[in-house]
Amino acid sequence: MSSVARAATPTAAETLERLIRERETGCPGYWDFADSPRRGGGHAFFQYPAMMVPELQGALLDDLLTADPSVRRVYDPFMGSGTVLLESIYRGLDFHGVDINPMAVLLSHVKAAPPSAADALAAVTRVVAAARQSSIVEEHAFIGVEKWFQPIVRGELSKLRAAIQADGDLEMRRFLWVCMAETVRLVSNSRTSTVKLHSYSATDLSNRRPQAINMFESIGKTNSTRAGEHWTRIARAQPDSTRSSAPVVNIQRASILSEIIGPGSADAIMSSPPYGDNGTTVTYGQHSYLPLQWIPRNDLVGSFDETLLESTARIDSLSLGGSKIGALKDRAEIEEKSSALADFLPLIDNRPDLLKKVVAFSRDYEAALGRATSPLRVSGFSFWTLGERRVGKQAVPLVRITKDFLALHGHDSILVIDRILPQKRKRMAATNHSGATMSKEHILVTVKAR
Repeated sequence: MSSVARAATPTAAETLERLIRERETGCPGYWDFADSPRRGGGHAFFQYPAMMVPELQGALLDDLLTADPSVRRVYDPFMGSGTVLLESIYRGLDFHGVDINPMAVLLSHVKAAPPSAADALAAVTRVVAAARQSSIVEEHAFIGVEKWFQPIVRGELSKLRAAIQADGDLEMRRFLWVCMAETVRLVSNSRTSTVKLHSYSATDLSNRRPQAINMFESIGKTNSTRAGEHWTRIARAQPDSTRSSAPVVNIQRASILSEIIGPGSADAIMSSPPYGDNGTTVTYGQHSYLPLQWIPRNDLVGSFDETLLESTARIDSLSLGGSKIGALKDRAEIEEKSSALADFLPLIDNRPDLLKKVVAFSRDYEAALGRATSPLRVSGFSFWTLGERRVGKQAVPLVRITKDFLALHGHDSILVIDRILPQKRKRMAATNHSGATMSKEHILVTVKAR
């Protein structure tokens, strides 16, 4: 045996860190993806808030597969619009996703297996023709419909809704509902410049002349082309010789705080959890409220509770930090779980209202991370895309808090990727109630040690 000691084989964690750092070294600002093209294919079916950058998550998955070729199933416990879903199946990986928002679940379901471009276009053409030929249709009604839709728009949307319902193929209807959802978003009286429901001014409304049927036709044709792009990419994907079937996709509509959700096991987690309570950051549920009002409950994916739409804020109130009950009593307990949080909370002691929100979110966040990472196998990696908001003009150290919480559940931190957030790419709450601009994003990479 040689007297020269042989170098130890790098661990998967060491290899992963090296690969990630080499991208930044070879191209400074690589992880910013500032010059990436606009979203295409299934990634662009519907404008969902705070969508992750597909190229970024794809690059991380590529590095993960190089470092650990045994990865077969990716889990996203805060699935949102399904960015990780698509990037996973494009690499032949099984995927399991969870989200509380019915719109996110429907969108992700359609993204995973849209119709062919030809079938989608034919269906869109049929629906548009039927809607234009319809002279009388019972107008769809729900609380607030007069506020959010002009009379002519409401009539055209009702005709489109009836025409879609007449299609006998459930999966095709779901694709059409996604097109309808984007139409609703663009023709409603709610400003598209924000993810919250805020009506245009009276002057702007008097000048608006949205045409719902024409808008649906344009969106439907474009989404049909995007469906074709999706299947082209699936066909181009290099087959994995160790797999004999297509990737398996499982999607659940549920709260991450539920006890029995998620996959039985996962090889990796890739997700972007909320960075604060929805009331003051990204109102995913509020953004989805109007589209969901037009989609029949039976055509949605997964379970549906009618109370989810009893108000514009209901879905968000069921999300992390939605309930403030008992929050201040739990302060000491949650501070013990994170030194970073214990350092931060005294900075907002003079604002009990904000203190309660941060503690309530942190309490739910720690529990959610515990449940989310439970299926992950030992030695499995996690990638957490995080934004750090400001509360009371103080920056919440979410990355350090997340590290602390994950450490409680047996995770070791490997590295943090810092990136400049290109506002043109990621539609999110760049400002919150404090008025501070969020300009950076962070990806925390961890490994489950026990």
